Amino acid sequence: MNSSPDVGESWQAKRSSPFFLWLIWIIWLPFLVPDSVVLIQAQPPLPRLVVSLSGVVLFTAIYLWATWRNVQRFVAISARPPASARSIWLPIAVLVGLSCALALGNTPGWLSPFIFTSSYIASRLPPTRALPVLGALVLLLVVIGLLTQRPWLEIGQTLGFVVVVGNVVASLVHSIIADRELWVARDEIARLAVTAERLRIARDLHDLLGHNLALIALKSELAGRLVSAAPERARAEITDIEQVARTTLQEVRAAVSSYRRPTFAGELQAAQEILAAAGVRYQYEGDAALMSTLPPSVEAVLSWTVREGVTNVIRHSHARHCVIRGTRNPQIAAVEISDDGTATAAAKDVPTGNGLRGLAERVTALEGRFTATPCADGGFRLAVSIPVGQEDRP
Repeated sequence: MNSSPDVGESWQAKRSSPFFLWLIWIIWLPFLVPDSVVLIQAQPPLPRLVVSLSGVVLFTAIYLWATWRNVQRFVAISARPPASARSIWLPIAVLVGLSCALALGNTPGWLSPFIFTSSYIASRLPPTRALPVLGALVLLLVVIGLLTQRPWLEIGQTLGFVVVVGNVVASLVHSIIADRELWVARDEIARLAVTAERLRIARDLHDLLGHNLALIALKSELAGRLVSAAPERARAEITDIEQVARTTLQEVRAAVSSYRRPTFAGELQAAQEILAAAGVRYQYEGDAALMSTLPPSVEAVLSWTVREGVTNVIRHSHARHCVIRGTRNPQIAAVEISDDGTATAAAKDVPTGNGLRGLAERVTALEGRFTATPCADGGFRLAVSIPVGQEDRP
């Protein structure tokens, strides 16, 4: 599983030192001691002793280098390209070759290097590939044990160590990989949750501020025109602006705290006010009280539909007449907002604005249908229908 540097660092912070992880392979090194003692006690010729000990040192060095590369692969904090077949199989071939050479080139032959080879194979190859390779290693060990005339008890003992060490290392490595993938998954879920919450807050703030700021702008413009002609009415409009600003502030605070859900009746009242201020005739067809008995999540989305639809009428359509229709039956609740304007920016089959896009996401989350299209005889139509026969959702 590929991970970002931040995710890798988060996982590595939960892990112990890489040198502690290396103990998975280093802990088996004492198995070399008995064979080394037997070799020295046999007092072979000095050249043969030097060659044999040099082979042991070379085998140990390659084993430590290969296993340290494994440790680095496990604790890598960033994604790496997949390893080539040569980098995987070359250390295995070298370790197997040296194990055979040490077993056949000494009397008595050394069988312990096969234990280290099995631990490396179990950690470097995936289980489906490691099992046949370890099986071939076991057969090779038996053949070499017979060729060097080692006692069956010793051969069986070494075979037991090969199987046990291979299984132990494979289990530990699997645990490490599973632990890392779990941390990566947790960090990814947390990152996605933060992103989703940011999008939710941005969408809610857009829906809240877009409508109310449009109302404030319209009333401010109207009050500016009435200052000299009708001071009393201008004063009333300014009072309304103050009230809308205070209400907007309260709504923003409530939305950020996830406490507020708009009501359908409240949005119809707000729609009537802003349309009247913009000089657009307003008509509602349906029973607002019936819509208020919907599940809260459904009522909230239909309320956002009214708010977004009316906001687009004010901003884009240049309409003179706006109709809002609310219908409900035992299966479906629907809202439709249509106007007779020109529908410039909003008159597209696919919603591209943040408001319509956010509304479409809300509707999709409740398995509803979303339509935003220009009408055949002019104007624009926004329609949303949502199933009501479902449990409430946040």
